[in-house]
Amino acid sequence: MNEESPPEQTKPPIIHASSLSKWYGDVIGLNNLNLTISEGITGLVGPNGAGKSTLFKLITGTIKPNAGELSVLGQKPWGNTRNLASIGFCPDYEFLPLEMTGREYLKFLGGLHAMDPGTLEGRISEVSGIVRMEKSMDRKMGGYSKGMKQRLKIAGALLHNPKLLLLDEPLSGLDPISRRDIMTLIGKLHREYDHTVVVSSHVLHDIERMTHNIALIYKGRAVATGRISEIRDLISQHPHNILIEGAKLSELAKALIEGSYTVSVGFNGDRNSITVKVSSPDEFFDSMPALVENTGASIERMYSLDDNLESVFKYMVGW
Repeated sequence: MNEESPPEQTKPPIIHASSLSKWYGDVIGLNNLNLTISEGITGLVGPNGAGKSTLFKLITGTIKPNAGELSVLGQKPWGNTRNLASIGFCPDYEFLPLEMTGREYLKFLGGLHAMDPGTLEGRISEVSGIVRMEKSMDRKMGGYSKGMKQRLKIAGALLHNPKLLLLDEPLSGLDPISRRDIMTLIGKLHREYDHTVVVSSHVLHDIERMTHNIALIYKGRAVATGRISEIRDLISQHPHNILIEGAKLSELAKALIEGSYTVSVGFNGDRNSITVKVSSPDEFFDSMPALVENTGASIERMYSLDDNLESVFKYMVGW
């Protein structure tokens, strides 16, 4: 007789927020936030002032929520200093003591974590290799480039080998090469070293290059969470601007005007392309083969101008 397989165990979330709120006098930092983050890399996306940094402070237990519940690694973070042993935090502001060398700084951090001196030396060597800073550890940080400083900040957050790594705007102000290097490093931290990474940014394109899991935050609320593909699907609920390029487009434009899904049709400057605004993208794309055949139009290219995460975000927050 075949025995039934035991039910698959679902891992508990790394972070779970329920109706979480934080305010500073009359200023609202988070407003009834509901959010679940599991293992992997998750991007927190939102404009400056959306509440991303406030959420990080709540996760690390440096501020106390005014309302709601927050669980981090299965524990409440406020007043829980022991939980910090499993959390690494890289803030968005500059704080490195520039008169120290990179090695001296990491030794100082290791002392704060009460790491064994023998173990610490080996760990400094390991993390400096992970962030590709081995050759610069004995230089004073005042001579570091901005990209080097960012990598050393990440090394400091990694030093005690935390389960959860929080990176607040790690790409801000970096040149294109440094941005690429940091994005590659973030992927490596999860893929090769099994850290769960939560990375914040106000640039959607950057997050898309690092992870498929995102949370869109606006005015202290999570307006959408999940995989990028799922969130992109939300755009089908909103009007699309679709560009059609080709020849003999006049008859096609007239036919499109009659469509129940069409909001507007307009020729562009060269009259070899039209922009169609539609209320139902699915209906539009389904109808196009017959419309092209019936009107004799010749289509070279057709694509949605709004089929990207930036547009989803703007639609959802009403920009």
